[in-house]
Amino acid sequence: MLTKAGWILSAPASVEDVRLEWEDGSPPGDRFGEAKARARRLLPWRTGAERYPAYSSALVQLAGRSQLYDGDLYRPTAIAGEANGIRLRFTQGRYFEHLDTTEILAYEAASRDLAGRTPADGRYRRWLKDPFDLTRRSTGLGTVTLTIRTAAGSAGFYMHKRDADQLAVGAGVVHAVPAGEFTPSDIGLEAIRADFDLWRTVMREYAEEFLDLEEAYGRGGRPLDYDHDWPFGSLNEARESGGLRLYVLGVGLDVLTWKPELLLVCLIDETVFDRIFAGMVTAGKEGTIIAGPRGNGIPFEFSNISRYVDSENTRGAAKACLTLAWRHRAALGIVSDVDS
Repeated sequence: MLTKAGWILSAPASVEDVRLEWEDGSPPGDRFGEAKARARRLLPWRTGAERYPAYSSALVQLAGRSQLYDGDLYRPTAIAGEANGIRLRFTQGRYFEHLDTTEILAYEAASRDLAGRTPADGRYRRWLKDPFDLTRRSTGLGTVTLTIRTAAGSAGFYMHKRDADQLAVGAGVVHAVPAGEFTPSDIGLEAIRADFDLWRTVMREYAEEFLDLEEAYGRGGRPLDYDHDWPFGSLNEARESGGLRLYVLGVGLDVLTWKPELLLVCLIDETVFDRIFAGMVTAGKEGTIIAGPRGNGIPFEFSNISRYVDSENTRGAAKACLTLAWRHRAALGIVSDVDS
């Protein structure tokens, strides 16, 4: 991943040490005109003499991604490392703006690769120049959580083979689980501020990817009751009791798309994990969870971690989470094969 000084923490920190700031900006709409115009020149021609108007339109019409929804998201505008944490500044954004000005970098690289040219030297990427400048383009923030089930003297982690047919981003690759977008949960204006909370996003991703519940990404009209609705109430109780611990490891940009991704690790005691995820669905709408022996996770051992880190099919953020979790295993209280 691409990082700057202070972005990768020297030790795991509580997720509360990620400081979120909000700035009011121009409302989502006709923004990033020059970036969109330059990115549009990369797109294929439609019938007639016009290109697709945007990458998002091409995905919906040409690639058949009709499930895509232009929902609200929290758009990062600045990232900085601090003494023991990370500071992130956000404003309101839209998912299609992210697709049209950031995710299209992956399309540009793939197109150049197919043409036998250097993937990382496209004209749109050259125009953007600085991957760390989040003002010339719109992007979302990915939350990437490595889940580790802990037991006496052992631990197991989970990975996710993402569905190649249902997903527009990261399809067909192996990723940490859960992973998703930092977004509000429903279309109500109240949710934009109420859900400006990383833990709420992580909880929703657990509900979607481990329990295959309906995805809540800003399309519904009813606010979630995080204190009582299943499984959020139980996840909150587990965190308050110490049976679930969520740490931040750092933040980085995806090398291909320059999308910021927050690197997290979540340790869940075996009794808590088995109670909350008793109904874990290994094959869900977004892909298949690689759950290891008896569903207790892939043994947290150097050989297993290396296997995924060395695989070309593993997402960069997942590799970073695995590498950092292994590096900080003592601070996290994980007993590994080389430590026992």
